[in-house]
Amino acid sequence: MERQEISTHTELAIRIMHLKAEKFRQEEVLKNSFREFFYTLQPATIIKETLHELSQDKEVQFDLAKAGLNMGANFIIDKVLGKNRSIKGYLSSLLLERVSGSFINDNVSKIMEGVGKFFKRNNQKTENNNQH
Repeated sequence: MERQEISTHTELAIRIMHLKAEKFRQEEVLKNSFREFFYTLQPATIIKETLHELSQDKEVQFDLAKAGLNMGANFIIDKVLGKNRSIKGYLSSLLLERVSGSFINDNVSKIMEGVGKFFKRNNQKTENNNQH
């Protein structure tokens, strides 16, 4: 910051106005910086940014799809066989989860292709019904 010689009341008033304007400008910059900082710390923003970055990587997309298929299959198996209801249900669900997991891991690309075709076909049917 530079020092200026102030010799008159008018120069003092102008200098005070200039400093107040500079103060308000710096406060606005600081407020905006804090808003951006807090926005980036929100969990939803972090997850959104991470998923956006991961969506660019095909290998990560493939791994996420595989994990999602395994979780979905395990959830259905647990609900159907009653994993938490009895020892037989627990053991049979564990066995079926292992078998389905290996099946899914070996055929995940075919499963994803089939699901993609299914949704594409449903979208075409919906578009055809909307046109009529």
